[in-house]
Amino acid sequence: MVKPAKKYRNLTNQEIQELVKNHCLAEDWNRVLVVDGFRTENVRAVMFSGDVKLGRFSAKVSLPGGVEAPSGVMYAGLHNCTVGDNVMIRNVGRHIANYDIADRAVIHDVSLIVTTGESSFGNGVEVATVNENGGREVPIYDRLSCQVAYLLAFYRHRPELIAALKREIGKYVASVTSARGSIGECAKIVGCGSLTNVRVGAHAEISGATRLVNGTVNSSAVAPSRIGDGVIAENFVTADGAVVDGASIITNCFVGQGTLLNHQFSASNTLFFANSEGYYGEACSVFAGPYTVTHHKSTLLIAGLFSFYNAGSGTNQSNHMYKLGCLHQGILERGGKTGSSSYLLWPCRIGAFSTVIGKHGSKFDASDFPFSNVMEYEGKSVLIPGLNFTSSGTRRDGDKWPARDRRKGGELLDRINFDTLNPFVVGRMIAGRDILRRLDEETPALQEEVDHRGVKILRSRFKKGLQLYNCGIRLYLGAVIAARVERFLCENPGGNVCEIFRVASIKGAGTWIDACGMLLPKKCMDELLDEIETGGLSGIDMIEGRMTELHGKYRELEWDWVVAAWLEETGNPLAEIGVGEVAQAVQDWRDLTDERNSLTLEDAKKEFDLSARIGFGIDGAEAVADDFAAVRGDFDHNEFVKIIRAEAGQVRERATNILAQLGVPDA
Repeated sequence: MVKPAKKYRNLTNQEIQELVKNHCLAEDWNRVLVVDGFRTENVRAVMFSGDVKLGRFSAKVSLPGGVEAPSGVMYAGLHNCTVGDNVMIRNVGRHIANYDIADRAVIHDVSLIVTTGESSFGNGVEVATVNENGGREVPIYDRLSCQVAYLLAFYRHRPELIAALKREIGKYVASVTSARGSIGECAKIVGCGSLTNVRVGAHAEISGATRLVNGTVNSSAVAPSRIGDGVIAENFVTADGAVVDGASIITNCFVGQGTLLNHQFSASNTLFFANSEGYYGEACSVFAGPYTVTHHKSTLLIAGLFSFYNAGSGTNQSNHMYKLGCLHQGILERGGKTGSSSYLLWPCRIGAFSTVIGKHGSKFDASDFPFSNVMEYEGKSVLIPGLNFTSSGTRRDGDKWPARDRRKGGELLDRINFDTLNPFVVGRMIAGRDILRRLDEETPALQEEVDHRGVKILRSRFKKGLQLYNCGIRLYLGAVIAARVERFLCENPGGNVCEIFRVASIKGAGTWIDACGMLLPKKCMDELLDEIETGGLSGIDMIEGRMTELHGKYRELEWDWVVAAWLEETGNPLAEIGVGEVAQAVQDWRDLTDERNSLTLEDAKKEFDLSARIGFGIDGAEAVADDFAAVRGDFDHNEFVKIIRAEAGQVRERATNILAQLGVPDA
């Protein structure tokens, strides 16, 4: 609901006399306007200049520690400002100039708040992400989503697309450009240094910040944002629900919804999207997709694309070969991890849900091998394919990400698909399996290792890698088929279940991509880009809306891909699919889920063996077991273990019910 415009009047002579008595001064009292109900007793020691409008000051303001203080303006200078109802402004060292301050805002103990000429408040700032030397700049703005940033950064081979996107973003930037700053309803700015050309959203809290320049702090009552002690920020936009605290320093940055930057973290030319976390360390020219996490003082992330990522202590990358400048870049696909003191010489590309251990001075592309370990051995980069597929850590990650979504409110800017197994990842598993098969056939029997795109693969690892990839592929296809069959039988008891395969289209078939959290077929992305380039989608909101529409069709498009992939894997023509083939897919899902869960639990069990108990029972061996149990518990009662076992039981029960409805004996 739009609030009616306030009506202002000139001060009466009596009010002017009372304000002068309260040690207030004005260049021209005729330019100080107030609303009916204005009270002079709450305005003291104020210097008015330019055009100033004041609201009512009738309510008290709550401060930390249970303190309640009167609203009003005291010990401040106001120049060309509008002050809303029940605002508290107190102890402004210099002045506030060219600002609209909404109802119930609090400004207390600050040095300077000014807007200096026309400003877009950080909107339109170009962030040199991924490539420190430039070429992938992303203009940031209030409503920037991970997916629009992804297009701007990585589709430079389509100049018409980039021009169209920048043109639409430019329109938005122009719409928010103003010579007046704003401080939103119930916002708090307390104990700060200077704010220059900074727009502050409703319910935001800026407490103890040192210096903020050319930025926007988006915020709302549902998802308030915070800028905390010692923060220095320049050329920035933070989304609602973001937190920048603990003397962090950011320059040319976008900070997305639910993102936390703290503990002296520093970042330049970096985009942080939903639920990312940066503590202690440093980021430079990073595209930090959803859930990018770095928590260690010695960690540097530079010139890379990351998402669902966890950086070990001492993680480092190098984008400079001391030839033509810092122009190299790298990609860790979703779910990647880097172990302590790991090092990567860009350019490199690592597959989804893979772990990098050791120092890697060679350039390689392991993107076709998800769930792998890339290890340093005798100075070489060695790939162990598929190892993480049964890792308890990988399974735990898949569960924790949706549970740790800090975004609040109905409008989530980034589109995120949390499925660990999906057409993008499983498509890569199929590619990795086929490469291993080919290498196995082509490699001489006595050759111990093979080089593939710069990484070494041990011949002894071929068989296990093939087993793990085959398990994952068949498990995923069976799981999706079982869920679709289950739904069909619920809605159509006694119906012909084979009908569900005949309604699948080719829309979702073929190669899929991960647009940094959003999963979709490449052909759908290409159609979207064509539409943007030709002007079929005008306005950034319409572009975002089409992306949201595609995101909402994930399950439908996934089914298209699964049917096509399943037919390819089994070699069965669509016309020959019968109940027996469907039942086999359900049985594969059940049996392979059991197999994977069994291996995952064996991996988790290592956390409870004797070697894990070193350091327990500090004053005697007899206390080791009791001390370990008191701190860590036991394997059977571990929450993760209970979840995996419960899931296994649910899958077996569902499979049994499906097979019974299909009239197939449970093998």
